[in-house]
Amino acid sequence: MPLSINVGLSRKASKDFQSTGVSINVTAELDQSLLARPDELQQQIGDLYAQAQHALDQQTQVPEPEQRPTQAAARTNGRPARSNGNGNGRNASPATDSQKRAIAAIARRMNVDPALEARDIIGEELDDLTLRQASELIDHLKGLQPANGRNGR
Repeated sequence: MPLSINVGLSRKASKDFQSTGVSINVTAELDQSLLARPDELQQQIGDLYAQAQHALDQQTQVPEPEQRPTQAAARTNGRPARSNGNGNGRNASPATDSQKRAIAAIARRMNVDPALEARDIIGEELDDLTLRQASELIDHLKGLQPANGRNGR
């Protein structure tokens, strides 16, 4: 039976009374025989933390403040403004297959059109979402109330 190890890291940054946070959890199955070799087990766990740290560093790299619109400026009527392509998604990681499956499943459960939601809420085509945009869309979809008569909004 494998040994399941879960490591997690989080980072919170505050500026001008606004904060953002990023967290990651990495789970790995290791050989149970490592329990008899604690030094090797600790090395494996340390490697998992290093991978999680690297991923967290990747997610928290943001453009310089003068290039990043403020959250208030990027929203209109409580929804994100459409992107003008200026730095949005360039050099950003694309949405993962897992995120795409989650979006499809949640949208199906909520009886909404995920492509329409992506355009209306994120301002991007569903297939063009970055990792962060997909995460924002998932959060939005999870916040919707299921409605039987709701067809694509």
